Amino acid sequence: MNNQLAKIVKLRTIALLGTAAFAIACGSSDKNTPAPVDVKRDTCADNPYLAGCPAIDPPKPDDDSKQAPPNTNTGTGTGTGTGTKTITDPAELAKAAAVNVLLSNCGGCHGPTGNNSGGMNYIGDIDKLVANSKIVPLDSANSLIIKRMTLGQMPPPPANAVTPAEINIVAQYIDNPQFWKGAKPSTCATTDQRFDFDKLYRAVLNDLEDADNADDAANFRYISLTNRYNAGICNDTAMDTDRQGLSKFVNMISNKTRAQAPQPIDPDRMIYRIDLRDYDIDRAVTVNNQNFRDTWEAIINFNTYAVPFVGDQANQARALAGTDVPVMFADSLIDAASTGNVYYGLVGIDINQNIDTFILDVLGVDAQQDLADRNEIRAGTTKSRISRQDRVVERHDLGAGRAGVLWESFDFNDQQNESIFADPFDFNEGGREIIFTLPNGLMAFAIADENGVFQQDSNILLDTQQNNFRAITSISCASCHATGFIPVVDEVGPTTHTNARALELSRDEIEELDEIYPSAQSFAATVNSDSSTFYQRALDQLQLPIKGADPVSTLFLRFDKDMILDDAAGDLGVTPKDLRNDIRLLNPELQILTTTNATLDRDDFTGVFVDSLCRESSLLNNQPDPAVCAAAADAAANLNL
Repeated sequence: MNNQLAKIVKLRTIALLGTAAFAIACGSSDKNTPAPVDVKRDTCADNPYLAGCPAIDPPKPDDDSKQAPPNTNTGTGTGTGTGTKTITDPAELAKAAAVNVLLSNCGGCHGPTGNNSGGMNYIGDIDKLVANSKIVPLDSANSLIIKRMTLGQMPPPPANAVTPAEINIVAQYIDNPQFWKGAKPSTCATTDQRFDFDKLYRAVLNDLEDADNADDAANFRYISLTNRYNAGICNDTAMDTDRQGLSKFVNMISNKTRAQAPQPIDPDRMIYRIDLRDYDIDRAVTVNNQNFRDTWEAIINFNTYAVPFVGDQANQARALAGTDVPVMFADSLIDAASTGNVYYGLVGIDINQNIDTFILDVLGVDAQQDLADRNEIRAGTTKSRISRQDRVVERHDLGAGRAGVLWESFDFNDQQNESIFADPFDFNEGGREIIFTLPNGLMAFAIADENGVFQQDSNILLDTQQNNFRAITSISCASCHATGFIPVVDEVGPTTHTNARALELSRDEIEELDEIYPSAQSFAATVNSDSSTFYQRALDQLQLPIKGADPVSTLFLRFDKDMILDDAAGDLGVTPKDLRNDIRLLNPELQILTTTNATLDRDDFTGVFVDSLCRESSLLNNQPDPAVCAAAADAAANLNL
């Protein structure tokens, strides 16, 4: 204990030396004082969301205008608000990040001052990249620059390849529908492709009747992409992101040791079957303090688009499967189940439990003992691109007889304005995030405040894909970590070594510190090993790409965007032409969709979805439950009062 306290005192002295650099730079000198340590922090020009930069006022919670935050001066690093660029939209930040990746890796040849290799000198101009078919909006998989970087063709060897994390930055920008106003995926030449609810329930019933026994049928559930087909999206590679997203997400809430892809039940691969037992999601769960017999029933409860149907096929399907809603659309399922307290419940996190208790009792990690035994590694950085403050990350092996790892990150509160150099062993965290591997190797995520209370989003972590810039669990986390764990270049270890002689640290003490704060190469090797051993192995099992945008967050963001007529038609099970003809018979809220280039807020559509679905399905053999329709009609009538 005394030895530990001595280290803490010495490490605190390091912070004082770093602070003294400002005085020395102003003219004071002392031959007995070691050379100052200059920590190169990001400035407001690098990241306008750092502590001390001009404040950003996010949209108010009740502001559904979908507008970006007010103008923000990026400053020059002083926090005085005297800078050159004004941020007006989250898309600008994402675009700037993508351009930075392209210029830093490809600008030497293809930048404005490059050697113009191949006659192309516009790698930093997104508009020209789109105009010349190097980027296909909303389709990173078929964008040439992503293909070339993924294959390692650009930059050409022997130059260093673009890292998966960097490719992901560009791919996420390309695939985010919020950043491409007016753009939409390519649609089929035909305008009347339709897969209505009668056809959907016939396919589901046929598969249930083919089950080997009643127990199998009772555990079969179905996830559909038919709403995308009805919206006019071609049933080819344009739907591959949807297929990847649904496959990944059901495994992101699985407790089984092997990742397993859902099985298509139709030749066109638009309806997929999952067996609850294959993912251990047939177990009882508590979600947002409500008890459910299994995960599927919990998702139904929180998914407005999960509507029970009645009719010859629907009644039989419900009886065989033992659930009122045996089939859900992939995107609405992910929207309902991938964030906040619902997600926490599905991955086994008790929101009433402190995060430290969860880590110890559920994950089997005794963090304090690991620190005492030197069974953890840490890295501290002042250059986090997703946090307003310095960050410390640390790694633990999971306990409780399960293979895997836990990564924790500690952030510092804006008001505290602390530094990671003040006390790396005993700092005051302003917030915390954890990533832990599931039994199948995929990742689970959680956010907590300074008191260890689980939070649904963060006021410290940043996600420029969200309208209020707040990172949300699990979508923001999954998006950032699409390629796996991310290395952090430690600044604490080098600072300690620089001052080792002045602090009279012994060789043993330095070695102990090196065990906790390893070299950048060693730390990166551990991170890469964790990614390949667990996460990327699971992606391989699911035959999902390791590089590129995260398909789960892509589906979530697309579902959450403002809707056009085609989107609404798909969810209602009709063609865009049918909806246009029928729209005067539906809720007046939908009338705006007939106006050229008009959009409707997703939340507004959700409010009238069930009532509109009941009206549009009135001629089908299988229709929404009349009791549900009556309640929806009353709600819609009240909405229009």
